[in-house]
Amino acid sequence: MVSPREPRLRAASRVVALGRPDRVAGAPVNVPVHLTSTFVAGGDVGYGRVSNPTWEALEEVLASLEGTGEGMALAFASGLGAVAAVVALVPVGGVVVVPRHAYNGTTALLDERGAAGALTVRRVATEDDARSGTTALVEACGDADLLLLESPTNPMMEVIDVAAVVGALEERYGTDRPLVACDNTFATPLAQRPLELGADLVVHSATKYLAGHSDVLLGAVVVADGRSDLRERLHTHRTLHGAVPGPAEAWLVLRGVRTLHVRLERAAATAALLVPRLERHPAVERVRYPGFGAMV
Repeated sequence: MVSPREPRLRAASRVVALGRPDRVAGAPVNVPVHLTSTFVAGGDVGYGRVSNPTWEALEEVLASLEGTGEGMALAFASGLGAVAAVVALVPVGGVVVVPRHAYNGTTALLDERGAAGALTVRRVATEDDARSGTTALVEACGDADLLLLESPTNPMMEVIDVAAVVGALEERYGTDRPLVACDNTFATPLAQRPLELGADLVVHSATKYLAGHSDVLLGAVVVADGRSDLRERLHTHRTLHGAVPGPAEAWLVLRGVRTLHVRLERAAATAALLVPRLERHPAVERVRYPGFGAMV
C-alpha cells in the first residue's frame, strides 16, 4: 500500500490515495470487502476478531490523516465502542474528567461506570469561554487518570483549546498529568489534529462526517506516535470484548472518507451562508457555530 506518511501528498490527496492495494498491473485499485472469519494458518492473523484487511485499509488512512505512525489507528464497531475502549484504560477507582456538555452517549457510559463503582466522573463547565474552560479542566485534573475532551462538543458545539489545555496540564502536573483523549468527530482531521496539539488519543464516531452517508455505525481510536503501549491495550480490549467492525462497514466508511474533503468544504460553505440568515431570523434565539462544519 501507499506509505501512510507519504510526504508528497496533501490531506485532500491522501483521503483518495491511501488504503488501497499495492499498485500492480491488472490489480484492482480498491480494497475488497474481506468476508472471512478464519484465515489460513501460518500468517499474522488467524481469526477475524483480531484483524481484517478491510479494517487495516481504513486504519491506514485514519492514522495518516491524524498524523501518527503506521498501525496506530484501530477501528471499532461504533463510536461509543471506541469511547468505551478508551475509558477501559482507567484503573478501577480511577477518575475521569469530561466537559459538562459532552456527547450524551459518552456521559451515559461514564455515569453507568460511576454508578457501578468502577470510576469517579467529574463534569466540568467549558461553555463560558476558552480561557475559563481551560482553567476549570486543569483544576479538575489533580488526581485524574483520563481527561476525555470533545472539541467541538456534540451537540452544543463548544470549542476547547486542546493545545492550551495540554500545555497547562504539563506545566502544572508534569509527567503526572492524566491521559488526554479528544473526540474529533465533528472537527475531523481535516480541520483539527489533536495529536499534534498534545493529546495522547483521538476518538472518532466514523458514523458521522467520516462515513458521511448515514448508512453505517463505526468508530476509531488513533494513538499518538510512541505510545504503542496504549495501542496494544486498546487492541487487546477490542479483541477480547468483541468490539470489532464488520468488513462491509469498514469498506463503507473507507468509501465515505474518499469524499471527505469535498463534503467538508461544501458543509462549511453552506454553514457560512446559513449562520447570518439564522442570526437575523426572529424565531431563532441563538446560533451555535464554531466556524467550520455544518452544525449550527
